[in-house]
Parts: sequence; structure tokens; C-alpha cells
Amino acid sequence: MSRILSLIEQMEPGVVILNEDLTVSSVSSMVFMIFGHIPRERIFAGDLLGIHSEEAREKVKETLRLARQAQRHIPLSLKFITSEGHDRYLLVKLITVTERDPAGGKICALFYDITPFILAERKLMRVPVTSRGDIHLLKPEEIVYLKADNIYSLIYTESGEFHSDMSLGSIEKRLSEEIFFRIHRSYLINITKIIKVHRESHECTVATGGSEVRLPVSRDKMQRFLAYLGLK
Repeated sequence: MSRILSLIEQMEPGVVILNEDLTVSSVSSMVFMIFGHIPRERIFAGDLLGIHSEEAREKVKETLRLARQAQRHIPLSLKFITSEGHDRYLLVKLITVTERDPAGGKICALFYDITPFILAERKLMRVPVTSRGDIHLLKPEEIVYLKADNIYSLIYTESGEFHSDMSLGSIEKRLSEEIFFRIHRSYLINITKIIKVHRESHECTVATGGSEVRLPVSRDKMQRFLAYLGLK
């Protein structure tokens, strides 16, 4: 966490001021650089929800609601977006703004583009995750396994569970194929963490170090998985 804070201290944030009806009141020039794929006129036309995909709107709406009700700033959280085929990682902080008219409160959003610190040659050198409002950048070798959570992912390490705004498929593409294996549509496992493989009839499960959980290997993955481990 301290490393991230030291990095963003050196960066110029994008700033967006939102009106009560979620229309954009004003922005800093950095916003046009960060969101260069969105036409300038579209940023100021309609409300903020209109520039997000349908599946993201409810999450954005809920986050803004929490920001209005919070007695303090919403903690830094990580967002993952895709524009023109390029992955981008942002740290976002929401701040409520008090005006002379108490009924006219606005929200200020600060955006820090940390993409250069996350990606290297399209591979994830660090996996950005959140836990209890804190942001962590996990080393891939720290990860024991990953589990699909709708359009997001849950990431398990020996020290705990974390949330990622990235889908399991998106993370899989950017992790080393030599270390991570998709054993099931819902699970991606670090093969260096496997301590036991259990086979029974046509079923197969694996156990990892530091956990009593057995992860299923789907039937269509089983033969290739066993061959990969040299068990077939």
C-alpha cells in the first residue's frame, strides 16, 4: 500500500466534478488524456451513467450512493476498463464536496492511471486487488488459486482472500501459462501450490498448501491437466 501511495504522489490525477443529477460539471485536462477514447462532447452530454456499459451502471450508481452517504472519503478502489483493445488500470477516489447550498452537494472523483506499473509486455507483473478498502498489488507467485465471481474474480493467497475487478478469463490471458492452469471454468490454479491430486472414477480434485479446500478439475480439462503434471 505504501508503494502505491508513493507512486501516485508523483502523478497528476484526473479530476471530475459531478452535479447532483450525475451530469459532469467540470473536468481537468488529464481526464481527456485518461479517457481519450470517449469524445469530449459525450463526457458533458447526459449523466455519468451514460458513458458506462449496462453491466457497470448499477455498480457505479451504488458506489456514488455510498460516496454521498459516507462521513469520510470513499477509500481508494481499483477499476478496470478496456478502451480500443487496450487494458487500463485506474485508482479512483470519490470525495463529497460541500457547497454553500447544502442541497446542492457534488461529488469529486480523482483518477490515477497506474497502467504502466501493472502491465509489462501485456503480462501482469502485479495483480491489482482490493480487500477491506485497501489496495494490494499481488505478485503472481503469491497466488494459490483464483475463482470466477460473476464478471469479477476472487483471488486466494496463503494470507487471505482478495477481490479483483477483472474477470477470470482476462486475468488468465495475462498470467504465465507455465505456472497457471485453468482446471475448471470457475477456477485457475497455481500448479506450484498443488500438494495433492485426488482421482476417483471419472472425477478429479486438487488440494493446495495452506488450505483444506479441494478444487474440482472439469472432465474436459482432466486429461490435459494430468498430462501436464506428468501423471498420465
